Amino acid sequence: MSLGTVKHKADQAYITGLRREFHQYPELSGQEERTASRVCEELQKLGITDIRKQIAGHGVVAVFGGGAGPTVALRADMDALPIAEKTDVPFKSTRDGIMHACGHDSHTAMLLGAAKLLKEAEQHIPGKVVLIFQPAEENAPIGGARPMIEAGALEDPRPDAVFGLHVWPDLPVGQVGVKSGYLMGASDRFSIRIQGKGGHASMPHETVDAALVAVQIAQVLQTIVSRNVNPMEAGVITIGKIEAGSRYNVIADEAVMEGTVRSFHPDVRDLIEKRFAEVVEHVARSMGAQAEITYRRGYPVLNNDETAAGIVRSAVAEVLGAQALPQIEAALTAEDFAVYLEHFPGAFFWLGCGFEDKSKNFPLHHPAFLIDERVLPIGAELLAETALQFFNQKGSNV
Repeated sequence: MSLGTVKHKADQAYITGLRREFHQYPELSGQEERTASRVCEELQKLGITDIRKQIAGHGVVAVFGGGAGPTVALRADMDALPIAEKTDVPFKSTRDGIMHACGHDSHTAMLLGAAKLLKEAEQHIPGKVVLIFQPAEENAPIGGARPMIEAGALEDPRPDAVFGLHVWPDLPVGQVGVKSGYLMGASDRFSIRIQGKGGHASMPHETVDAALVAVQIAQVLQTIVSRNVNPMEAGVITIGKIEAGSRYNVIADEAVMEGTVRSFHPDVRDLIEKRFAEVVEHVARSMGAQAEITYRRGYPVLNNDETAAGIVRSAVAEVLGAQALPQIEAALTAEDFAVYLEHFPGAFFWLGCGFEDKSKNFPLHHPAFLIDERVLPIGAELLAETALQFFNQKGSNV
């Protein structure tokens, strides 16, 4: 069975309307009340009655299907980012400083579109379909996947496989990136508070300049990757924020640094964390300062199951053709879908959303980020087809 045998095309107007509505009313991690409510309304309109609400915050899980066979789960995330939107679309964010700059509005709309397709084909489904509408994906390092799993959201029924997607502006519409094994990196988060000794700018010999210590730490931290990590493996240390000082002629007595560490391999992750503490503490001490480190492990590496990745490839070939599957390399961006893959077999894939006019393409988390909306029905069809291909490859008679 394939999507073509039950429904030829997703309802583009339906999905686009939902996506634009979600885009206009973005909600931050843990605050997805309106989005979750609208999701439940739409699920009820589709005739889905087994709907569980307010899981791990505003999470929603819906279950349907007619058979006693295997169970497949499809996941979309719902939260937005604290970014002020800089687009001129008529459906731009109505909420100051909040924007769907990572495409989660699209993911939610696509999954509802897939639900519509699969519900219409319910009599052909030999098992159960679980729809996961997840909050707080952007709330690293905690996220929303782990709290939903801990709340028992996927225990009854327990999925035999979990699938998800992410819009990807580096790929054009009609192209899909999927691979078995590592697809996205592990993401850790740190902060460093440096305590020095402030004073007058004209008398540095009487001070310990916390700003200078921060600069030195920032430089030496980069040697961990360049001199301790095997060049054939990946690691990134990025300092995204440094705050120090209060006035041009006052030497700072305190500085705060924040950043992230990315990696693929567990041994590299362990190595960077160990060397991180050593470098920060030794540099600070050598300059007469003290450093307090907070280092938190976040999302694990996203590791696609080989069989599940093959199911996605089969779905892509059915919907778009084999030419829609370019060879891709893994990225050190992170995704808390990786947590599901620690508990269930499954796969995650990148859905090309780039415009033909490349000047319109901006990266994820950019205030001008938008998708080419032609991707919306494609995403819905791929999610639905992935579920059907899963049942096919489980050997069910349909």
